[in-house]
Amino acid sequence: MIIHVIGSLRQFEEDARYLQTILDTIRLQKETIARNWVNSVLDRRQGVRLQDETDLDWAEIVEDNINASKDSDALIIEGSRFNYSQGFQTALALEHNKPVLNLYRKELPEYKEWPDKMFVSGVSHPKFINKTYTDIYDLTQTVTKFLNDIKPKTHEMNLRLNLDADAFEKVEKLASESDRSKSGIIKQIIEEALNNSK
Repeated sequence: MIIHVIGSLRQFEEDARYLQTILDTIRLQKETIARNWVNSVLDRRQGVRLQDETDLDWAEIVEDNINASKDSDALIIEGSRFNYSQGFQTALALEHNKPVLNLYRKELPEYKEWPDKMFVSGVSHPKFINKTYTDIYDLTQTVTKFLNDIKPKTHEMNLRLNLDADAFEKVEKLASESDRSKSGIIKQIIEEALNNSK
């Protein structure tokens, strides 16, 4: 499965170890991370790569996140410092009927003072799971359980396809028209062909 992980840039240095734990747990479960943005933020913040965040191409970053949400099988949010981006990507994932795990630490002052926590607790989509955690162990257990619960009871195949220009354009057009990922379109075509060959 491909898992998209998001979090906040506010207090990032404090939250980085929790985000890294989520990423490590996904890897330990032999799943794929859609975008590993955590290391690039750490490099920037620690001066490894000197580039101010205001100088980044945010239109490209937003587009990359939207594509990662569309192409992923599930979304995990470190939502202790919930923000607009997390809400937007949660809505996008739920609109495409993808499981979403929103994780947060109750003891944070921001959480205690945050009025939107009531809104988040009111999300009633069957694929939306809202969980608190207290420490790294608790976080690892919660993420592991979520991944095991949503794991498809099918076999996964990673394919690399080389399409000619016409076929690629058709797939791209179908994806755009149906607001789905290219991989989703290709999966649908294969499943339909297999069902018709019975």
